[in-house]
Amino acid sequence: MMTQNTPASQVIYPANVSSLKKAWTYTTGDAIESSPVVAGGIVYIGSKDHTLYALDARTGAEIWSYTTGGAIYSTPTVVDDVVYIGSRDASLYAFEARTGALLWSYTTGNGIESSPAVADGVVYVGSTDYALYALDADTGDILWNYSTAAGIQSSPTVAAGIVYIGSWDHTLYALDATTGAKVWSYTTGDRISSSAAVANGVVYIGSQDQLLYALDAGTGEKLWSYQTGKIIRSSPAVANDIVYIGSHRGTLYALDARTGSERWSYRTRGAIESSPIVADEVVYIGSQDHNLYAFAAITGEKLWNYTTGGPVDSSPAVANEVVYVGSQDGNVYAFTSDRLWSYTTGGSIQSSPAVADGVVYVGSHDHRVYALDVATGEEVWNYVTGNAVYSSPTVVDEVVYIGSMDHMLYALAASTGARLWSSTTGGGILSSPAVANGTVFVGSQDHMLYAFDVNTGEQFWNYTTGGPVDSSPAAADGVVYVGSQDHTLYALDVFTGALRWSYKTAGGISHR
Repeated sequence: MMTQNTPASQVIYPANVSSLKKAWTYTTGDAIESSPVVAGGIVYIGSKDHTLYALDARTGAEIWSYTTGGAIYSTPTVVDDVVYIGSRDASLYAFEARTGALLWSYTTGNGIESSPAVADGVVYVGSTDYALYALDADTGDILWNYSTAAGIQSSPTVAAGIVYIGSWDHTLYALDATTGAKVWSYTTGDRISSSAAVANGVVYIGSQDQLLYALDAGTGEKLWSYQTGKIIRSSPAVANDIVYIGSHRGTLYALDARTGSERWSYRTRGAIESSPIVADEVVYIGSQDHNLYAFAAITGEKLWNYTTGGPVDSSPAVANEVVYVGSQDGNVYAFTSDRLWSYTTGGSIQSSPAVADGVVYVGSHDHRVYALDVATGEEVWNYVTGNAVYSSPTVVDEVVYIGSMDHMLYALAASTGARLWSSTTGGGILSSPAVANGTVFVGSQDHMLYAFDVNTGEQFWNYTTGGPVDSSPAAADGVVYVGSQDHTLYALDVFTGALRWSYKTAGGISHR
């Protein structure tokens, strides 16, 4: 655990992403659909003006540029001080990263919109000439190619010796990375422009048939699919056991990686072709409504957006706590956040902070509740519970109320962290407590909402629902409201727990 009083723009996280501001822009000669890549303090990005640009990551000043014979939709890949990128002039290029000197180029039979992937000394790239190519990364010599039945716009993904590539022939191919031999293939209902993401033995890919697919990485067997309602050209990202994907419906979806069930979604005002990126519990994505968005990765809360002068089909990049993205207005944008301090706990943080009397209170997966000075970030105290703390604290009358996955609700002295009382439920607590009428209300994964005496922790009553109560209760006018994973919102009498009414929703109601 440590406090860092460091310069601005060193950390971007859900609590301060709203303060992102434009640091610089660089104007190219045409629209940008290529996505930025940052390596060695340089931002590399292509433009429809036929040019690959290398820009100083701090200032946006041009370091070098190289003009190809066609528009660049491909996103560069930087490996071992070499930049690889494709162009619609049908060529794949390799440049010296610092100087832009051309090392080699390889010409395919048609334009390249696919972004190259490099693994084990081999560069893989698709072409609209219907083929995937494997080239020696040092020389550009061809090692093998694999022909599909239509053009390839998808970018290859290499994992565990397998290259995964989608084609406009509706099919995802899994090929041996060394020989190009087909291991398996899976046919969807329409073109595949999306690129695959591979995590925990599962391949995720979108199709223009409107579905996101989850396939067994070894066999190609379909595990699940999710209907988005519009074509998918965005590529998925996987983090926190969640798959993030955009759709032409204008919606960013967050889906359970194992089951495909929706965790949350957010609808923008334009189609989404940009691919999401997850960094420090924040999801960034562009939309054709001209905006770059930032969302809390777990909850889907919109944290920030910035309006550019054109559709944002480019996918953002985050490096050294700067967010970079291209826009069809022809500009490359860099955004930074002013930060006063940061504090590092021993685990990830999903608890939302509460601030009272100059102190920030927050829970961590390291089992602790922290109290930090709001001005300096210095630790005032911490309290160790028996398990991870997802619950967000509530501070009332100099008492901090918070739950833990150890099944306990704690009441701690706000000034010292001393435990005043604790009460046990029958399950882990993700819910955040609410205080009203001398009562603390909190949900538990044992399917119950509890009411405890605010001063002693004595239980007044509990109410059993049909599923885990991860939602946080709210109380007003003698009624406490809470949602359950049984798809129901309940309204209960604050004094007795008697049911006033309930309302069935279309899905489970989650915490926060």
